[in-house]
Parts: sequence; C-alpha cells; structure tokens
Amino acid sequence: MDVNQNTTTFVVIYNNNTIGCIMENKIVIVGDVINSRKEFEPKKWLLFQDSINEINQIFKDELEIPFTIYSGDSFGAVCSDIKSAIKVILKINEIQRFSKSRLVIVEDQIPFGLEQKNFLELEGPALWETETSLNLLKKNKNFFLANLKNEQLNLLVNTVLNLILTLKNEWSDQQWIIYEEYRNGSTQKYIADKMGITQQYVSKLIIQSKCKLISETEQNLMKIIDGTIFN
Repeated sequence: MDVNQNTTTFVVIYNNNTIGCIMENKIVIVGDVINSRKEFEPKKWLLFQDSINEINQIFKDELEIPFTIYSGDSFGAVCSDIKSAIKVILKINEIQRFSKSRLVIVEDQIPFGLEQKNFLELEGPALWETETSLNLLKKNKNFFLANLKNEQLNLLVNTVLNLILTLKNEWSDQQWIIYEEYRNGSTQKYIADKMGITQQYVSKLIIQSKCKLISETEQNLMKIIDGTIFN
C-alpha cells in the first residue's frame, strides 16, 4: 500500500503482538505569549482572550478543534490543512500585535482524544512535538517553527514565515493599519485621508515596512502550497 505524506504508520503492541495501522496526520497549531508575566496586565489579558475568540470565529470552518487557552498564556488548536494553518498563523500575528508570541505548526498523529473535540483532551506524537518545538523556539529566539512531513515544504515554510513574522513584529500600529489597507488594494490617498496623515508619509511607511514584498511573498507561499511545486 502506498502511504502519502498525509498519513503515518501507527504501531501498537497488544498482548505481545505488534499491530500496525495507517493514521491520517493532523495539523496542530500551538503558541505561547512571550514575556506574558511581565506584560500581561488585566487589559492585555482580556485582549488576549478576545483575540483567541476572534480567531476561532474567523476560522471556524478550518479548525477541526478550536483554540483553547491553557497554562495561562499558551493556546492550541487542530487545523484542517497546512495552507489554512499558515493563514491562521498570519492572522494570529496580526490580531495579537499588542504582544509577541512563539508559534508552532506540527504535522503528525493524534491517536487519542480527537472525538472529544477538546484540545486539552488530545494525546499523541503531534502534541509531544509541539512542546519540544516551543522549547526550541525559546532557546533560539525565533518566532516560528514548523515540523511538516514534506522536507522541502517544511524548509520553505520555516524560512518564509520566520522572515515575515520577524519583520512584522517590529511594526507600529500605523504600519499594521497601512499594510492591511495596502493589501486590500486601497490607494495611498485613501489611506492618508482615513488616517489623517500625508500621502507622502503613507508612501514612506509602505516602503519602510516592505509592504509590497511581504504581500507578494505571502501570496506566492500560498500558491506553492496549493500544489504547483510539491505535488
């Protein structure tokens, strides 16, 4: 039997007999807020809770198991596919711009707890790997780590998302607003009028924030994941 990269052989030993079965890999997303103990005043804590609820609402069709907050400042969910998971990561980075988070995507088995539809009930290799990945991020000071079965795609996603998140995490609120309008096709004049600033300043921030490069990079990443290269 051919096994594609969306499945993994799961082995169980029962009564001294080895039993193998083919299980579909799941896409797990986990994050935790950086320096939350120092930064999480009550207002930010409420913003954090609201951001998780907003993500669950926006991606209700893509999340097989919605985000749950655990251990105070950590959050986890199960997503339907890799492309959706990357969209979720980018949206988390946007909505939670009041703080910075470490974010992890893992593609692996979840043999136990899926029927409960509760992230806290899940058990298996995918969950164990997310904890390992988060600890690695704490050591290397990066913002993102993926562990995907396709090695080429894994390398691409890690490289591109780390670059994007590193750049975006340095943005001011003004730069975020300008990027959102730019991405939606708004003119510089419209953005300037809406924000009460000069068109020249909008142009300066678009260049400074590398809006064009980041927007094109995100779009091209999604096209690649759609299968134009990695089928």
